[in-house]
Amino acid sequence: MTHLLLGWSVALADDAPAEPPPAENEGNQHEVVVEARRDAPVVAEHTLDRERVLLTPGTFEDAVRLVQSLPGVALTPEYSPSAGDIAVRGADPRESRYLLDGIEIPYLYHFNGYSSVLPTRLLDELQLLPSTFGAENGNATGAIVDATSTWTRPEQPRASANVNFVMVGAETAAPSGDAWTVRASARRSYLDVVTRDDPQYTAFPIFADGFGRLEYAPNANARWALSLFGASDEYSRYVGEPQLLDAYEQSVNPTLTFKKQYGVAQLSHRHLIGANRLDGTVAATLYGTATDMAGGLDRQDLLRVQAREDALLLLKPWVHLAVGVEGRYESLALDVQTEHAWPELARESALLLRGISATGSAERGLAGGYAEARFTAGDFRFVPGVRMDGDTLSGAITVDPRFNTRWRIGPDEQLRLAVGQYSQFPDLVQLAPEVGDPTLPHSVSRQAALGFDYAIAQRWEIALDVYGKLGENLIETDAGAAPRSVDGEAWGVEVESRYRLRQLFFASASVAVSHSEHEGQLADYDQPWTVNLVGSWNFRPTWNAGLRYRAAAGLPYTPIVDGTYLANTDSYEPVLGTANSARLPVFQKVDVHVQKDWRFRTWSLALYGELWFVPPGANVMYTAWSYDYDLTGEVKGPLVIPLLGARGEWGLPDSRSH
Repeated sequence: MTHLLLGWSVALADDAPAEPPPAENEGNQHEVVVEARRDAPVVAEHTLDRERVLLTPGTFEDAVRLVQSLPGVALTPEYSPSAGDIAVRGADPRESRYLLDGIEIPYLYHFNGYSSVLPTRLLDELQLLPSTFGAENGNATGAIVDATSTWTRPEQPRASANVNFVMVGAETAAPSGDAWTVRASARRSYLDVVTRDDPQYTAFPIFADGFGRLEYAPNANARWALSLFGASDEYSRYVGEPQLLDAYEQSVNPTLTFKKQYGVAQLSHRHLIGANRLDGTVAATLYGTATDMAGGLDRQDLLRVQAREDALLLLKPWVHLAVGVEGRYESLALDVQTEHAWPELARESALLLRGISATGSAERGLAGGYAEARFTAGDFRFVPGVRMDGDTLSGAITVDPRFNTRWRIGPDEQLRLAVGQYSQFPDLVQLAPEVGDPTLPHSVSRQAALGFDYAIAQRWEIALDVYGKLGENLIETDAGAAPRSVDGEAWGVEVESRYRLRQLFFASASVAVSHSEHEGQLADYDQPWTVNLVGSWNFRPTWNAGLRYRAAAGLPYTPIVDGTYLANTDSYEPVLGTANSARLPVFQKVDVHVQKDWRFRTWSLALYGELWFVPPGANVMYTAWSYDYDLTGEVKGPLVIPLLGARGEWGLPDSRSH
């Protein structure tokens, strides 16, 4: 039986795949499912389901890592400092927002993208809104990564444990009484314990995350939750690349220690009143970073308090009204001390890179509200909306109109169109008088997107998306320079095709062609073309094998053409060439996944292995220079990495009852 799923959302956290719409032929063991886009109030979105997350090679069962394989997302070199960047449709990662249950979190990935900060089994849904999103999301000109944690109440206590090449962790969920549920998760990397000899890292990266929540649901129409979660990352490395230094230069090569961590306390609720829904949350986030070394220090601590309330109201059978308000208070304290600029610290500290010394603080308040009407008229849907935001520090107020529509041409095809304006205020550190520019204006991006979905023979889905963006006052930070505002543009074409025989086989292929520039020069994440191919097959009832291939043009970078000696500091200052006039080699990666499952009476075990292969010449992570910028070298990652993992789950329903 075949279904075109235009209005179906799947859940990541359930053990069994989410139930599709009722089928007439319940005896069909392997159902062909063509998953077109949901009938959501946006026209550009990607929603990840559990099967794709757990069985796509190269993700190592990490839902957020799979985001990097979606159309429109720049492919960054594996293992490189940019490996965890989410750059979507030409936008800089700083132009996007990462949300968990409506609250912005500081970062999505641990060190170099080895793992996300969100355990997959605690997620109910993960969405990527690449552009032209609705009025409920603001203060972003790039994309929205929106994660929703699970509320599925277990019938009995359950637990799972997972160990792999990167991390070891455990999760648990247990009901208490008729209305309470407790969830908890903790994970930590262990490569620092088993890895002792590394040419770059004097202390190998350590990263960890944790999540805890107490839920109260007195009835089916109300629920409350108190959540505590956070993440931390730490490593120590040589400032200069050891392989480019002689014995004396390496003897005076300083070591830096970099740390970052955040913690969140959140109270949230949902209430259903008839056909209307109310969602609200309030949260406090502490986020700190520190770069410490001989001759340099950069310590920043940010306090962020957020609150928002959203309502979805049914006015008529053919119209919903979505309205909401949100507010935010931010306070930043910073302490930066250095005697000169450090060009080697571009990833860790933009302020030490510039050679700035400053001590100070800054604070501001942000407020926003939106209204969006969602009309349905037969095969058409119209969603006009408007959003207003304000910033106390800059004194700016923005008003952004947005509109999208969908025409369901037939049972197997639909046309999508969206246009809108999107605004974003500079970060607090970019506006701070001591280190930034208080006169920086807010960024504006005017966006349009056109999409078409078509199912061929009710088996293959093909999606075509075309987009364009015009940006004004986009914030750009060149190496060693203060932030500045520039104009830019981006456009692209994305084609994606998917096929699935549920619980047996799925395959997808995508090709994207794009271009992004700032004032006539290539943007930092311009990637002219990308290709993604994925296949996964349950060739035995308890065996799975998968293959993924990714390829993309290398990212641009600014070359250093010479060095100038500074006698007063006995150091060299780089002479930069034309911005982003050089490009890394073409990136390619092949991932293979094999998994074996065992199911017992009340528990299950899965053993899985992956092989990551980056062909020679495609493993260049970045370019490095000697201390006097006379020599240039390519820092390369490993060609082959074999990975093994095991996952056990306890507290499952007794298999004898099935």
